[in-house]
Amino acid sequence: MSETLTADQAPKLSPEERAARLEKRRQQLIDGFNAIPFIVHVGGKLVYIGEDEARAEISMAPHLVGNTFQQILHGGVIATLLDSVAGVVSMAAAYGRLKGQATEEKMRRMAQLGTIDMRIDYLRPGRGERFIATAKVVRIGSKICATQMTLHNEKDALIATGNAVFHY
Repeated sequence: MSETLTADQAPKLSPEERAARLEKRRQQLIDGFNAIPFIVHVGGKLVYIGEDEARAEISMAPHLVGNTFQQILHGGVIATLLDSVAGVVSMAAAYGRLKGQATEEKMRRMAQLGTIDMRIDYLRPGRGERFIATAKVVRIGSKICATQMTLHNEKDALIATGNAVFHY
């Protein structure tokens, strides 16, 4: 079983070392998100990740159309992008919440992170050339992370909102 490190046991890092470590973890999250096979298939890309907010983008493409008469973004693509961006920000927040835990414990907890509840409200048809999904952490507990998400098009029209809860 992994132990929790006390402040005295944690390695002492300079501000530069801490910044480099955080940048490395941020890049790992970006690379991991951008390598998810379905995200690659739909053309999604994580463009920003912070400790409590993330943004991903997707460009409209013919294979993403959900209504051929209206030529609008498929609702499943919307849900996928919102779920995925909320999941990655939950992972960042959970990792921060586990500060002081052994690396093995953090990795075990990250490996089990998953959506336990999600609701999407489709507010208007998904018209646009580019879509921006944003997720913010509302609350992070010892095992659960609650998020809120939005999807806008390039003209800043609000397409969908959502809430998701993740277990880690």
